[in-house]
Amino acid sequence: MKGKNIVLGVAGGVAIHKSLDLVSQLVKRDANVHVVMTKNATKMIQPLQFQVISRKPVLVDLFHLSENWKPYHIDLSDQADLLAVVPATANIIGKMANGIADDALSTIAISVNCPTLVAPAMNGHMYQHPAMRANMKRLKRQLEPQGLKVVEPASGMLACGYEGVGRLNELEVILSAIEDILMKKHSTGSNNLAGKKVLVTAGPTREYLDPVRFITNRSSGKMGYAIAEVAHQRGAEVILISGPVSIEAPTGISPIFIQTTNELYQAVMSKVDSVDVIIMAAAVADYQAKSVADQKIKKSPTTNELTLLLQPTIDIAADLGQKKKKEQILITFAAETENLTENAKRKLKSKNCDLVVANDITDPEAGFDIETNVVTLIDKEDSYQLPVMSKKKVAENIFDFIKPKLQSIEITE
Repeated sequence: MKGKNIVLGVAGGVAIHKSLDLVSQLVKRDANVHVVMTKNATKMIQPLQFQVISRKPVLVDLFHLSENWKPYHIDLSDQADLLAVVPATANIIGKMANGIADDALSTIAISVNCPTLVAPAMNGHMYQHPAMRANMKRLKRQLEPQGLKVVEPASGMLACGYEGVGRLNELEVILSAIEDILMKKHSTGSNNLAGKKVLVTAGPTREYLDPVRFITNRSSGKMGYAIAEVAHQRGAEVILISGPVSIEAPTGISPIFIQTTNELYQAVMSKVDSVDVIIMAAAVADYQAKSVADQKIKKSPTTNELTLLLQPTIDIAADLGQKKKKEQILITFAAETENLTENAKRKLKSKNCDLVVANDITDPEAGFDIETNVVTLIDKEDSYQLPVMSKKKVAENIFDFIKPKLQSIEITE
């Protein structure tokens, strides 16, 4: 980030205090941070606080005068490598989506010629309101061509007392997204996946017991979707095969949705011959019902017990390991609760993988449905434990790890 000009738009949301920490973190990374506040934001935090941390003047008034002959907001727009709006309220998102420019921040938003990052934060009901969702769709449609990254809000307890989706995402996730945008904008191409085809599986599978009930797991799909997003950003053609999830697909990727393990197997096998890298990040069920009831299973009036007969599902990773071509790279995940390294090494050998990404799901920072992960990368030579980081960063490390092998792969036509 050294020397990069980041315009940080700060709107009047309760999460505004996190923006102070964000400025501090960006400055520590040697970025030039220019803060632009809305009038409502100044009622919650004084501009002086941002000025002291950023070491630069804070723009609030659209008619601010500077020594430069250019209007200050236009000068900032011309310099910007990135516009980041954190937190982004429903008000500023509505203005940006509809081209309303009635203050310094909204005017800069339609003046910049650089990528834009938006991190929404608001009440959950506000975030799900049809008008708000329509504005988000409009914003994405308009800004995606020049580069737009939306850091979706997280789920949790909100300042208003509600619990749900709407809380500003963790600063580590936002910082990672900023780094990714700037790296992509100024990439030298050394880590480019251009010309490669990457197949990623994500999310859970469902094994039905009857038309209503099924066996599944807690996978959110976030790790697999992060891998697909990073591969796409690095120039790969990405095939994302996903189980049922509630998260949005990465920009520029249309997932192939499946439900059962057998459906996942058929989808993977129909694509596998045309790809260079296969990453099995899906949480695939190990067992399925021996027979699926045609009708809903009724509660028995004579007994309180129900016996389920289960049989193993098809082992997709093992089948891929046997059938993969010599020049293909196969990566699998191992979610463990004990003996992490030993179980992962056993999987590496039995599945004929090139790399196993192992994580202890009992670790509170590596569990299901959260933004971070703690993994160990295990190949035939060694194991490499990574510290806690965002799932996006884990994905970056995976592709960096296999870069030497990728360079030896001829581009698939």
